[in-house]
Amino acid sequence: MVGSGARWAWNEDSAEGGSSGITTEHHDQGGAGRFAGGRVTLAMQNDLLHAKASVDWAVAQFPAFQARLDGWLNANIDVSIKELPPNVPNNLIVATEKAPLPLAFNVEAGAYINAIRSSLDILSAALAQRHCPSLVNDAYFPVVSSAHVFSTQTYKGHKLITALPATERAIIESLKPYKGGNELLYSLHLLDIVRKHQRLLSAEINPARLSVTGWDLSKNFKPISTGWMRSGHDETVLGLLIKGVPQPQIKLSMQVSLNEASYPSRSVIPALREFASLANSIIKKFDYPYAPQGEQKAVKTNQ
Repeated sequence: MVGSGARWAWNEDSAEGGSSGITTEHHDQGGAGRFAGGRVTLAMQNDLLHAKASVDWAVAQFPAFQARLDGWLNANIDVSIKELPPNVPNNLIVATEKAPLPLAFNVEAGAYINAIRSSLDILSAALAQRHCPSLVNDAYFPVVSSAHVFSTQTYKGHKLITALPATERAIIESLKPYKGGNELLYSLHLLDIVRKHQRLLSAEINPARLSVTGWDLSKNFKPISTGWMRSGHDETVLGLLIKGVPQPQIKLSMQVSLNEASYPSRSVIPALREFASLANSIIKKFDYPYAPQGEQKAVKTNQ
């Protein structure tokens, strides 16, 4: 029970993972590495660096993007007590936005999603250059609408996937790049399509953390069962307060979240980091020594 002089707190599970700090280093084909800071840092295959750089560029922008989002939220969100009609026993604690969220933020989030999704098409082009250069123009990383479409090879870019060596095909198949298989990958793909061909991605403002401190909160304050409730285009209800009682101390942190049917609502920076981590993990699966196409043919001829 919340008693006298108590504190009530709520927060969304929006902890962000930090960047890995892995250093990408240009080098020729092979397994070279370097020794730095008391540890060995393995370098990435040269032909994967463009794909990796597309993700790394996006990730490098996240701290500044977060700072701009936080700056706008701090300047444009007011917390107040909204008085209700006399026959209602409670007033509302509400967070009100002074202005709509600038669309430039939607543009920026979409640009990072595009850079991350594009890294996978760049990866496909690198695989084509490795094994079947004549298909570079058909190099698209497959993300399709169903397991059936993927298995029947009726999707854009299927010629390259079919032509790849068995090892590379098996890696791509293991990713289950279709709806109902790899949902995170499918969400990344759909968000990029929406951003590229239809409209800016939708975003909403919602509470990340809320604490209420005061006397007799168990009697005077009633939290929203879901943590908060959107009550208008510019207003969010945070809780109910009995009329006539002293106003408690309220501390609120707001966040900007993606709001798309294809992806569960989540704070934009953790969402972007999750997509970046996925893309990096896929690129890493192909980071191993390989025989260039000409050498593969020579080996087969000698055999």
